[in-house]
Amino acid sequence: MSKVRNGGGGNPGVAMRIGGVCPGGDGFAPSALGTREHWDAVYERELHTFQEYGDTGEIWFGEESMNRLIRWMQKYKIPLDASVLDIGTGNGVFLVELDLNFSKNCQHPSSALEADPETV
Repeated sequence: MSKVRNGGGGNPGVAMRIGGVCPGGDGFAPSALGTREHWDAVYERELHTFQEYGDTGEIWFGEESMNRLIRWMQKYKIPLDASVLDIGTGNGVFLVELDLNFSKNCQHPSSALEADPETV
């Protein structure tokens, strides 16, 4: 059994393994969430679900959060030609809602663009 000691520049919250393999230089194990392959597969699954069942998928940060932001944009009269950068917020449902609420054309990057060009 490996011993565990505190490490990380005196930070007691960071544990490092002794006598075992440290998963990464920073003490954290690599995660599939950090790979493009993972997210390409997620978009592919969501596209298939949308095409097969018409389901836009999970609203990753909650419908109320999405609606609150849209209400804020409406309240402060954000111009229809304002640029909106949607990075890391999930499957693009927020952009669909923006399009429905503001009749604005939206663009998705790379595989997300391939995933749902007809949706927005």
